Amino acid sequence: MNPVRILGIGSPVAGDDLGWRLAEALEQAGLPRYFPAGVVHVTICDRPGSLLLPAMRGARLAILLDAMRSGALPGTVRRLDMLELDDSTGLLSSHGFGVAEALALGRALEDLPPRVLIYGIETGHVSSLPPPGDLAALLWPTIIDDIRVCMKEPGVVPLAMESKQKSGGASL
Repeated sequence: MNPVRILGIGSPVAGDDLGWRLAEALEQAGLPRYFPAGVVHVTICDRPGSLLLPAMRGARLAILLDAMRSGALPGTVRRLDMLELDDSTGLLSSHGFGVAEALALGRALEDLPPRVLIYGIETGHVSSLPPPGDLAALLWPTIIDDIRVCMKEPGVVPLAMESKQKSGGASL
């Protein structure tokens, strides 16, 4: 069991692989090594739909990384707690049965981790986005803090290090 799962959401179709590339950049930068072995697992999800629930099963915290289009500047990051999602969020998915629908199903089935965070990265025109490594560097402090907060909850392996940086939503 991995208490923390970081899931890059996307599809190989129409350049919707930003979540994948960002997850890979975080893993290549060594994010899982900041924590005890086996605590943080990074993976990619192809058009998640109903496959998202099994991918999160057993986690204490799931961090979902996905592209979004809200009209904000490309590279703008929006961080949402699953509890903030409801029918009025207006999240639409190119995945058909996407993240919002999968989370609603998981809520109805009571089959979700205790905490789910969604990082939506505004794509605008894909060619205008910063490189995934730059986006990973932008998100790094916030994701580290999210994981550390989860690790302090009962039933999770304690951390050896305390957070040194705080960060909220940002734009490149």
